[in-house]
Amino acid sequence: MQKIDAVEEKTILIVDDDRDIGETLQAIISAETSYRTLWIAESDLALLSAQHLRPSLILLDYLMPILDGMKLYDRLQDMEHMRGVPVVLITAATALPYRDLQERGIRILRKPFDIPELLALLATLATT
Repeated sequence: MQKIDAVEEKTILIVDDDRDIGETLQAIISAETSYRTLWIAESDLALLSAQHLRPSLILLDYLMPILDGMKLYDRLQDMEHMRGVPVVLITAATALPYRDLQERGIRILRKPFDIPELLALLATLATT
């Protein structure tokens, strides 16, 4: 069990319904960091997977079907083991609930994102 926990702690969970974005994030993170990635395209599957995972960081798309990023974040926070895991909301949306994001401690990464900005966020936020 300890070995699995150590692996999970080196994982970045990517939740984005856009295949190109998910695969691009996986490729960048794999090439530039020591973190593993788990890309999930559906919010309900992300909730199910999160029951057995404690990632170092969550990259979460804001505009997704079924549950948007904010609702998914709130549902993830209902899981005790997911509290405290840093979250970056990835979005191209211009109208965001900035106050809600700030209160929750959620960082924002704008699409299209800059690779050095992404890597700086990972270095700053991902827990080891």
